[in-house]
Amino acid sequence: MLAIAIDYIYQAFPNLSYRPRPDDVKLLAAFLQSQNPDSPPCLGELMNSSYNAIDIEINKFHSRQEKHNQRIPSFS
Repeated sequence: MLAIAIDYIYQAFPNLSYRPRPDDVKLLAAFLQSQNPDSPPCLGELMNSSYNAIDIEINKFHSRQEKHNQRIPSFS
């Protein structure tokens, strides 16, 4: 669920110009929860997670993004 929350944060804020720290992610999650009382439960889980667990998921998110953005070599 924590990975889903991180994905949700990045979808809600697609123009983040920096790699957020875990405390930034918690602030963004709190903001989203305050704007929408029907926000997904994964944001609540994120709020209760340790900074270390959030940091691990942020790193995994960026690793997935880097793999997704890599070009496939063309053979000519």
